[in-house]
Amino acid sequence: MNPCPILRRIRWSLPCVALLVGLLASCGGGGDGSVGSGGTGAPVGLAVGTVNGFGSVIIDGVAYDDTQAPVVAEVAPGQDAPAAVQLGDRTTITYSAAGVAAQIRVDPALAGNVASVNASGFVVLGQSVVVNTDAANGPITQLGGGYASLADVHVGDAVAVHGFLVTQGVGSVLQATRLDKTSAPAWLRVTGTVTAMSTSTTFSLGALGVDAGQATVLPAGASIATGRTVVVLAAPGTLSVDGTGNPRVAAAEVRVVGTATANADVWLSGRATSVDSRATTLLLGTQLVRWGAAAISPSPAALVEGAYVQVHGTVAADGAIDATTIMVRGPSLADDSELKGDISAFDPVANTFVVRGTSVNASTATLQGCPAGGLANGLFVQIQGRQITTGVVASSVQCQGEPAGATVERQGTATAVDTSASTFTLVTSHGTSTPVQWSSSTFFEGVSPQTLSGKPVEIEGTFSGSVLVARKIALDD
Repeated sequence: MNPCPILRRIRWSLPCVALLVGLLASCGGGGDGSVGSGGTGAPVGLAVGTVNGFGSVIIDGVAYDDTQAPVVAEVAPGQDAPAAVQLGDRTTITYSAAGVAAQIRVDPALAGNVASVNASGFVVLGQSVVVNTDAANGPITQLGGGYASLADVHVGDAVAVHGFLVTQGVGSVLQATRLDKTSAPAWLRVTGTVTAMSTSTTFSLGALGVDAGQATVLPAGASIATGRTVVVLAAPGTLSVDGTGNPRVAAAEVRVVGTATANADVWLSGRATSVDSRATTLLLGTQLVRWGAAAISPSPAALVEGAYVQVHGTVAADGAIDATTIMVRGPSLADDSELKGDISAFDPVANTFVVRGTSVNASTATLQGCPAGGLANGLFVQIQGRQITTGVVASSVQCQGEPAGATVERQGTATAVDTSASTFTLVTSHGTSTPVQWSSSTFFEGVSPQTLSGKPVEIEGTFSGSVLVARKIALDD
């Protein structure tokens, strides 16, 4: 038996991962597709990519067991809070065993208000964002928060954007993997490439001017310089417009991205730019990748400018990634979505439903092992399909029993709430009762422990004996 754990890949296989040590846990990840660090923790590996499925959490086709991994996002400078993972999120996973997530970060690359809209995207805080509807160019942009198409995006909208940077000249654009309309952000967030330094503490990210004179710069001792990728957090009240009409902020925190420890084991995806076949190098965002010794799938000829790739390798002493494998993802990327979970919000007329927070259209799907009466709420299913901007169009739906330890969903009314013990009883519409336990890592959406009693809620979690241990508790409205 091969003693090395196997990472399951949709549609094509990957080599076994040889884990290396020396990478510190990422804190406040960059969201741009570069390798970042800044916190402390046990030696781990790092994967940065786009969520394209659930069962475990699936990042660019590679599944990671997420049952014991807290999901966090940076909600204020240096402050993390529980969060939820959604299809299209640009996610950073740290792991200490192959295929087993230790922590999942879901920080957006941008949070702010739309300044202008164009045919291919929009501008937020001086950063150009491209919405992608062609799987040949990478993951299709997932839309949420009420958006159904780019036409729904208007000037002034508050948005959160997940995505990766694509180098263009001295700057970059952000290719969105997920776009959500949100309420006004508590903190503005900008991920970008430093295009110019005015002084040692003032710089430009494209059209955005940043004053970092009072900011905490992370990691400690890191320097801000032209060409580096940074993540800036600023209070909304510091946003102003300079004499040329460009936005300007006073940063509270500046995180310099691209400082992972040498010998770290990494997975990284994005659009390849500056592909140099003679030097056998390329850029993912501002991250240099050397691919001379890499096995390239499906063939070296596929590694061209603009191709969406997934790189596996190690970080060299100079900060570049020495790739061992490069997977070039083509138009079939859209067909790589897989979901496992319980059906909710089933519409028998349209044959649509929700699994793990993802909208699914099964109107043309092949059903396998399902009841004679067809699909229904509460069935545990495995779905293969293709992504569209608003979810997944299923090609097949396989009904099966809930596997032991699987992430499941339950709906009902919260009763017998005990905030001291962090427990309550979920009573379904059929009168069945399930004890529920939450913790400090549970994400609450639309409801809180103090307002939980009597509310209709949807729980996502795993069973420990008869107790449903909640990862997410959302108001079911």
